[in-house]
This record gives sequence, C-alpha cells and structure tokens, in this order.
Amino acid sequence: MGPRAAHHLSGLVSGLAVLPLEPERPALAALGVGFCVVVACTLLFDPQGRAVLFRKLALYTRGTAMMLVGRDKKWSKKGRPDPATVATAKDKTSTRIIFVRHGESAWNLIFNVGPKILVPFKAVHALLRETLLLLRLDDDSVLYDSPLNEEGLAQARELNDLIENYRGEHLGDVQAMRDPSKSVVCSSNLRRAAQTILLGLKNRLDSSDEKIQCLTSLQEISTNVDTLSITPPHKAPRHLGSGVPARLAHADRWDPSLNSGNKRLRGRGLERLQAFAEWASQQDKPVVVGGHSLFFRGFFREFLPVGANPFNARDTKIANGGVVALTLERGTVQGPDGSSVVQYRVAPESVAEVHLGFVTKKKKDKKA
Repeated sequence: MGPRAAHHLSGLVSGLAVLPLEPERPALAALGVGFCVVVACTLLFDPQGRAVLFRKLALYTRGTAMMLVGRDKKWSKKGRPDPATVATAKDKTSTRIIFVRHGESAWNLIFNVGPKILVPFKAVHALLRETLLLLRLDDDSVLYDSPLNEEGLAQARELNDLIENYRGEHLGDVQAMRDPSKSVVCSSNLRRAAQTILLGLKNRLDSSDEKIQCLTSLQEISTNVDTLSITPPHKAPRHLGSGVPARLAHADRWDPSLNSGNKRLRGRGLERLQAFAEWASQQDKPVVVGGHSLFFRGFFREFLPVGANPFNARDTKIANGGVVALTLERGTVQGPDGSSVVQYRVAPESVAEVHLGFVTKKKKDKKA
C-alpha cells in the first residue's frame, strides 16, 4: 500500500471512529474528521502530495480572487492612436498571422452547449469531479485550465485532415500551416489551445522536430477560472490527456521560455495583446497561433482601424476549431500627446476565413 492510500485509509478509520460519540450530524462529522486526518497526514508524510495540495489551494485562491477583483477585460482605448495611422508609417513592417481557435472545451460543454436549464446540473457534476481530483491529490482539473472535450478533440483532428487535403482559395495560408519551413508555431499556455495545435498540426509535427513557442501573452482574456493555467512557469503544457499521442505531448516538443506562468491578477488583457503583437512582429515568417475566442476578438477590436469591421470580427467569435488569417502591420506613429509610439494595425482587407471562420447566427442555427 502506497503512502497516499494509507492516508486515505487513516482518514476513513478516523472518520468512522467519531460515530460512537453520536455527533448531531454523523455523516458530516465523519467526513470532516476524515478529511482533516488525510490533510494532516499528507502535510506531514507525503512531500509530493503536499506540493500538489499547495499548488491546488494556490490556484483555487487565485481563481476566487480573479473573479472578485480581476480587471482583465477592462481597459480604455483613450491615449492610443488610431491603428489606421500605421499604414503610412515610414518604418512599417508586416507579418502574416494565422489564428487557430481551440476546439470545444469541457467548460464550453458545461456553460455554452445545450439547453441553459441543464447548466446548474452540469456545473454540480463538474464540481464533484473537481472535488474528487482534490481528494486524490491529482494535479489535473476540470474547471481550471479546462481541457478539450471529445467534440473538441474531434474538431482538432478535423483541422489536421483539412490542412493535409486543402485545395481552396486560401492555399497560401494553409501551406504556411502545413510546412515548418514557412511559419513558426506558438500557443497559449492553456492546454486546450496546446491540445488543438498538437492535434491540428499533427502531420506537420510528426515530420519535424520543431518546437512550439508557449506564450503567457496568449492567455485568454477573461476573469473566469478556466482561463487560469495549471502549468508552472517555464514548463511545457501538462495534463494534455489520452487524446494527444505521447510523442506529441512530450515536453521536448515545447519552448516554454516565454511561459511566465499565469497572467497578473490585476493585469489587463491589453498588456498581453500588445506583448503578443510585438513578439509576432519580430518573427521573420508567418505565425500560426493556437489561442482563444475572447483574445482573438480583443485583438481585432484593438488593432483594426476605427470603423473597420471585416466579417464582423469586432463583435463575433471565431468558431471552435476555426482558422482566420490576417496581416499585422507595426510602425512608429505620433501619439495624441505628440510623442512617438509603436502601434499595430490589422489590415482590414487581409482578414480571411480559412476554415469555419467567425460564428454567425446562420452558422449557429445550422450547427443546432
């Protein structure tokens, strides 16, 4: 019997030992005493379990604080020049960027898929699963850093097939996704984005030893707990699930040097949008990006010129497993106060729906 199993057995015995004392609420008393004994034994005798427990408690605390005081989605557009001014900047550079939204996640399945009346029941089920993971001192999670569900895994595999067989009008962008010599690949440090990139680019990754850049700057813009990463700083994404082959999930596949861990508690999404735009602008090849709907929507809202809204990109999400390409321009322009500042521009005419594209009411009705 392993130490952890012994802890659980000790907790069970201790909980049952309370029953002869005839407490007012026997079941609750037994559970409370048993839980306290398991925690005490873990802290005293199980270093690995103790580390997991501390990590989970820190994550739960951060998630609660993020929902209460986080301001990730709140920032003003004042004080920054219109992105349209970049078009005439003397030092203008251009980078092709290909956004790949992650497939459907466990969080999406609970809160966004199916009749709303079922949401409370699905949420309770998820909380029970989360509790069992905590009691087992399992580093995995259902709600935090929510992974792909079965539908999401299928969407990612579908993307790989599409890339392999594509013959449509956006062949140049798809060839950049297909060929490691024609682009660089990066992903959010959230595992649903990592899973989607690993499965969606499976044929490409199987034929090369390239490393995927893991970027904190791509972390989703929201205060929900599913946008917090369970992966420690400067580590490759973890707990990628049985749906991702081990050869792809291996840590050697990643360059985590720019994974600085979770986004700042009181930070704003604008900071990460600008950080990613700057990083992408420094690349000498197109950039394939595994990321998230609200981050991508925020990117269009922030960097499209005022009044431009191709495909209603400011107001709609990219579909799960969808691909949208764009050209990002960078240049030094004059700020409102007369000083020189760096600004970025999404060229409106460059935006292309490569696969699935943006979610419209018509597409929603068709899926339903």
